[in-house]
Amino acid sequence: MDDVYRYSKRLIYTEGVRHLAQTAGAVWLITLIDSHQGNPKARAEEFQVWRLVVNVADNTGVVTMTDGNNDTAIITQRIPYTDYAKAGEDQCELYLVQTPGQPSVLMLPCEY
Repeated sequence: MDDVYRYSKRLIYTEGVRHLAQTAGAVWLITLIDSHQGNPKARAEEFQVWRLVVNVADNTGVVTMTDGNNDTAIITQRIPYTDYAKAGEDQCELYLVQTPGQPSVLMLPCEY
């Protein structure tokens, strides 16, 4: 991985995630994903798929985490307001990979 950025002691992210966060005003999404890493349900999954889906009619959203094997949500968080859709997209997907003893890596699917 060429360019990675440290978000916290337990999370680093790629250039693609950095670009997404900056252009879509979605640094909050990195914060949300990092905050859930203390949840035993998240810690139990070495590979996590995080999906944000925005309802453009009312600017609400839902963030879900799955294990990537199916669409069954392991973690769900409702977002009462987001302007993410104003960036031209109404959804995004990020992968998080955990390696024991190392910070987790958050990346775009194309960077996997």
